[in-house]
Amino acid sequence: MGTVPGAGRDVAAHAVARLPGEAAADPSSLRSHNLGIVMRLLRDHGTLSRKDIEHATGMVPASVTNLVADLHDRGLVRDVRGGGSEVRRRGRPRVMVEAVPDRCLALAVRIERTRVTGELHSSAGHLLDSSSRGVTLAWGQPGDVAHAIAELVGRAQQRAAEHGAVLFACIVTMPGPVGSDNRIADTAEFGWGHLGLVDLIHAAGVPAAVRVEVVNDANAAALAEHAALPMPRPAVMLYVEGSAATGVGGGVIADGRILEGGRGYGGELGHVTVDWRGRSCACGANGCLAAYLGPEALLTSARLTDLAQMAGRQAAMDELRARLDRGEKRAVDVALRAGDILGAAMRSVYDVVNPTALVLGGYLAGMRRWLEPGIQMQLAPRTERLAPLAIESGRLGRRAGLVGAARHGLTPMFDDPTLVPAVRRDDAVAEGA
Repeated sequence: MGTVPGAGRDVAAHAVARLPGEAAADPSSLRSHNLGIVMRLLRDHGTLSRKDIEHATGMVPASVTNLVADLHDRGLVRDVRGGGSEVRRRGRPRVMVEAVPDRCLALAVRIERTRVTGELHSSAGHLLDSSSRGVTLAWGQPGDVAHAIAELVGRAQQRAAEHGAVLFACIVTMPGPVGSDNRIADTAEFGWGHLGLVDLIHAAGVPAAVRVEVVNDANAAALAEHAALPMPRPAVMLYVEGSAATGVGGGVIADGRILEGGRGYGGELGHVTVDWRGRSCACGANGCLAAYLGPEALLTSARLTDLAQMAGRQAAMDELRARLDRGEKRAVDVALRAGDILGAAMRSVYDVVNPTALVLGGYLAGMRRWLEPGIQMQLAPRTERLAPLAIESGRLGRRAGLVGAARHGLTPMFDDPTLVPAVRRDDAVAEGA
């Protein structure tokens, strides 16, 4: 049978047309990209001159001037006099540029068994407001959580209006995996499986204009701890935290962003396998890191389960730390063994993502002194031949999840500042006055 000339090319063209891909940059998207570059520079380095921005970005002076003017119209930056890396001996003081710290705000929400807590953060990382609402939860049911969050959003909108600001997002942190579709895949803490919490929150009265997103709490904490590290920050960072309430969680930060994976479930370092025929884990698998470094496992090995039953797991974990500080042999043996196990898990991850830093959070931060020898010993065959891995303690404590959630919520603004509307003329005049 003959072939129609050009038929193969037509089929190929239709196939390519149906493939997903990135759209070519047009002038507006290129401008958005460059505006984001300037905003991230100001976020990470503070007050800069236009000349500093030119040197850092390679943009010509006219482009920088136009970009700064655009950001100024949106209320995102302002001019300040004097300062900078260079000092003028004569003439007028230099005009510097700094980000307006409270133009864009994000509400970070944490859900617990009896309450939800909301913190309102500025784009500069300042805590502007904090509030809680009591909630009633039943196993597997969200109860009145969505309505409580809606109340917190309403309060945040009032605070934003007082600051002449934009409430950019509401980010809810949850223990357990959260998909890229914002559905809570599973949580042993509340028994919520495949719950569309975002839809419930909007149905409770939160306007569609307020972006609502759900993120894993350990991923959010990882983002916050990465931002808390001194510059230059590691390109790839691992974060592993221990919580007396929720167990062992973790996250991976790559290029300043949460590594979410193809469907949003990435970064679950607590479920790296350390013994495929080992202890059963709450996730349904065997031999996960969490089954060996979780509070129940550590307290059982340290013979502190009776104290945990009487006074609670947090009190028992505090006692374990006190025994470590006193140098009691059983407690030290438990911590050293935990370091070996954590090191074995990190050895596997090292060869996959090649991190440059590991940050320990929660009760693991308090045990770092005893964990680090085992971690470094397990990693030595790789790090001594390739590159070292710095081990740090978390700096933010229990608030890391909320701080990171707010930072995550404001990320789109730093990617594309054109999402922020221009300031009204009368507001601009009042600000200048």
